[in-house]
Amino acid sequence: MRAADVMTAPAVTVPAATPVPTAAALLASHGFTAAPVLDGEGHLIGIVTEADLARNRIRPEGWPEQGAGLPGTVGEVMTRAPLAMRPEDDLADVVTLMLDAPIRSVPIVDDGVVVGVVTRRDVLRVVARGELTSAEVRARRPLPTRSGGSR
Repeated sequence: MRAADVMTAPAVTVPAATPVPTAAALLASHGFTAAPVLDGEGHLIGIVTEADLARNRIRPEGWPEQGAGLPGTVGEVMTRAPLAMRPEDDLADVVTLMLDAPIRSVPIVDDGVVVGVVTRRDVLRVVARGELTSAEVRARRPLPTRSGGSR
């Protein structure tokens, strides 16, 4: 089974200049735990997670507010140089990366473009359905084939 068979696509991405509250609202509204971060040319430069966005934002009651000292954009809080894989990579390799790193989602990049994301939730769906092959996934969810080759 390949990453492309189970990835969430198209990927929801954010530019590095996105304000932290806007990115937090985006993740919350989509139920995602992370989003790939792109530079001005659309290249993957980071990944922003729930933890990145929440870190130091909620203060114990009675503590002074930090206000202006907090980072304001995704580019300031994101994890730089994220681990990424390709659509044709074996899903077992993607899962191994997630478990060993440990990370919850892996951007899937094809020719420098983020085309999807594989999350732990995507993997759990496959496990829950007992799908063991790409053919079983395609039977449930028709996937486009690439010209000039098979998946």
